[in-house]
Amino acid sequence: MPDSASAIGLLYHYTSDVGLQGIIESDRIWATHVRFLNDYTEFRQAFNEVYVEALTEAFREGLPTDIDSMARSVIDGLLSNRNRRSILKIIEDSGLATDAFVCSFTTLPQPGPDPGDRLSQWRGYSHSTQGFSLGFDKVLLENQIALDNPGAKASVLECIYEDAEKLSFFQDMGQNACARFNERWLQRTEPVPPGFTTNNPAATEDYMKASSYFLKSLSEATAKFFTTAARIKDSGFREECEWRIDLQARRDALVRSGFLKFRNGQFGQTPFVEIPLGLTTGATSPLRRIVVGPGAHKDDMKRWVELLLETRGIAVKSGNRPDFKDGIEVAVSVIPYRS
Repeated sequence: MPDSASAIGLLYHYTSDVGLQGIIESDRIWATHVRFLNDYTEFRQAFNEVYVEALTEAFREGLPTDIDSMARSVIDGLLSNRNRRSILKIIEDSGLATDAFVCSFTTLPQPGPDPGDRLSQWRGYSHSTQGFSLGFDKVLLENQIALDNPGAKASVLECIYEDAEKLSFFQDMGQNACARFNERWLQRTEPVPPGFTTNNPAATEDYMKASSYFLKSLSEATAKFFTTAARIKDSGFREECEWRIDLQARRDALVRSGFLKFRNGQFGQTPFVEIPLGLTTGATSPLRRIVVGPGAHKDDMKRWVELLLETRGIAVKSGNRPDFKDGIEVAVSVIPYRS
């Protein structure tokens, strides 16, 4: 069982001894580009025609019953099966200027065994070395990593595993896009962008507007696509109960700032960014607990962790001082497993 009741509500990041030392000494945690994650289906799952069909059907159903025949004809043509791949490409291309980076955590959906001491996580993420899990307070972590500027935005989000929830997300985007189109079409005052063309050589002004309004409305409604796409995971990974720091950054801002870094990873040179954690800020530090993973020298490793924290000016919570509220709790695994 956990050493404290608060351990249950934390988000845990499992890592190796090298990973733990790097996080503590640098006061930063790495977020990896979504296209270089271990699960090759991640992120790419969102790019398939099943979800695009859910989006297009929701758009079609949202059109007013009394919309004029010309506009309905244009929309039906754009939403037809032959254009599904084109719509998918519009969504994909809208993210070419933006890169998504994630850092993974795990928890439990309800009270139960210690989420910071899970055998499946030790096996998967300690890399056959001495493992550690770092427990972060979700609210404090959100406060620390919150970025809101023209170049980047970060948030803490729960992964989506269920097909119904994934479909619902795309249906919402379709409804949103249709609402935007209906408003534009009702007013019909917004000009068509210069240079805009269609495949219809005899296109009228209203035909051009209907086509332009559709594409613009779809682009606006799918702006949040990449944030959610970075949360979509195959249902086979449901047991992980994963949460993520999801950082969306404009590529030009990354290049200018030098924020983007590269490391040698499983798939070769892997892009990543470093996210400051504020570990020395005492009560506002998001790190609240560290669990030493299974092994033959857990007590020695516990002392090493305490010394590592203290050398960086990070207080360690004392078991002999129940009134001492600040500091990091260091616990050891109760699982009899050797990596």
